Amino acid sequence: MQAFIRNDQYNNIKEQVQQLVNSSAVVKDIDVIYGLRSLAEDKIMKRFEELSRDEAEMLGRIRDVQDEIDAELFLAQLRPSIKPFPILTEQQLKKLFPKVKQLHLPKLEEVDWEKTSYLGWNDNGQQAKYMVAPHEKEMIAIRGTITPSSQPGICAICNKLESVGLFMADSISRGQGTYVKRGNYVCRDSAKCNRNLTDINRFYSFISHLYAS
Repeated sequence: MQAFIRNDQYNNIKEQVQQLVNSSAVVKDIDVIYGLRSLAEDKIMKRFEELSRDEAEMLGRIRDVQDEIDAELFLAQLRPSIKPFPILTEQQLKKLFPKVKQLHLPKLEEVDWEKTSYLGWNDNGQQAKYMVAPHEKEMIAIRGTITPSSQPGICAICNKLESVGLFMADSISRGQGTYVKRGNYVCRDSAKCNRNLTDINRFYSFISHLYAS
């Protein structure tokens, strides 16, 4: 079976599994428990556009999860089916940011590609943040400044409470000498944001907001 689960989908599955385990520990009504299992399965299935019979059967095993041991076994069975992020080289990253003369690159050998939905890294010397992700068979790349917040906040990408910074995308020309600059609060630590992210569409919505006309 080929890998078919993205990082964000796997994170969503983990979230559903943990909620199911927590509920099963306090709910004693077997009918309610069966209902919770069906609901968790339904939420997971809706995150996939198309599944083979074997893939659907594998995901459907969440119905057997009753406790932490079952949860860990179920998730372990899914891990070989996680699709890693397309591995990028330094040369590929430089081509994505041709206007940046002194591009500060991440340590690619330290990136866990299986736990990556978007590649993000900071250049603290320039207060810059970079983000790269596949979209419609291409790679989209954005750069902007990030100003750390003194208080935790909700990240616009992963929707979790984390240490955030105000990310402002580089100015975009709108014609007639008009420039637009938009931003939002995002996780300062992109690796942690990737571990939190349960829906890659949040990332694309964030990008769309930055570049909206």
